[in-house]
Amino acid sequence: MYGDAAAGDAARGGMASNSGDGVVGLDQVPRWIDAEQRSPSAHEGEDPSLPYSYFPDPLAPPSGEETMVGGVMSRFPVDHEVNSRIYLWRGNPWNLEVDAVVNSTNESVDEAHSSPGLHAAAGPGLAEECATLGGCRTGMAKITNAYDLPARRVIHTVGPKYAVKYHTAAENALSHCYRSCLELLIDNGLQSIATGCIYTEAKNYPREPAAHVAIRTVRRFLEKHKDKITAVVFCTTTASDTEIYKRLLPLYFPRDKHEEEIAMSKLPADVGDENGETIIDERKIRIRPLPDFSATTPRLPTTQVDLPSSDLGLTMRRLVISCSHGTFLKLLLSFHLAHYLKWAIPTIRHACGPTVQVLCCQET
Repeated sequence: MYGDAAAGDAARGGMASNSGDGVVGLDQVPRWIDAEQRSPSAHEGEDPSLPYSYFPDPLAPPSGEETMVGGVMSRFPVDHEVNSRIYLWRGNPWNLEVDAVVNSTNESVDEAHSSPGLHAAAGPGLAEECATLGGCRTGMAKITNAYDLPARRVIHTVGPKYAVKYHTAAENALSHCYRSCLELLIDNGLQSIATGCIYTEAKNYPREPAAHVAIRTVRRFLEKHKDKITAVVFCTTTASDTEIYKRLLPLYFPRDKHEEEIAMSKLPADVGDENGETIIDERKIRIRPLPDFSATTPRLPTTQVDLPSSDLGLTMRRLVISCSHGTFLKLLLSFHLAHYLKWAIPTIRHACGPTVQVLCCQET
């Protein structure tokens, strides 16, 4: 799916290297729309250590499998303008000449828990400025100067801890990490960003679910702000992460109708809301129509019922009971008296019927 580094040298004028030495410009990083489809025969004997070694096309269906999904609209349709802003780079972000790079850190934003190699590449000034930030909350982001890096700024964000029981909260916090970084990028007048995988092994976040969240969040953000961002570079430092991103990018950034159609059958059921966050059914707002009580419904006469006073010395002496049409029980009670009158409601309803309106009158 990607050409190797050597194949791109002539066209891009430089070596796409993950060696950690030298500055790499965006013109040396393959764009997603420029990636070439490659057959297995073209890669026999290829060195797997190359930055873009071959992985089988994840969208190629098994023999005889139907690829068309008729009559269903894609949730991530082909968008060439969005695709032109996506890059995939095998290597650390610190070597890239972009406006901002992302540092995955902890709440203290200290050097010990930052992305490997960042502080060594940036110099001591970065740690000194991080100490003045006052920490950073999970899912949020803060920005500093980049010091000795080729980038202009460093955006620091705190990824969530992962537990299966609370996976939805972790997914939404991780989505907010990416969105916060992109919002800071725009707020500071910057246009290009390189980010590694915002999670750590210590926080137990599974690689593939994290990649799903990252890619779909970036896609949704670019759909709304593609006029303000020129490049988002996904950086991977391991072969497994590279394979995951190559496999998942076509699902959210299809480059043609064929990829879009196949992706429709391979996308997970939950691809998030308009921001890429996981949808929680329990938090959906449910609006139901109010009961339609006719204005012409006759009102029954009011009946007064004397009730005993409370042992706690309440001054309630009388409840005014009125029956009305409809299956409801309406109480006009003060907050403090409502608790002590609960015992009276079943008695009132038994005496007056299931449809009853109770109004409390307090005597002094």
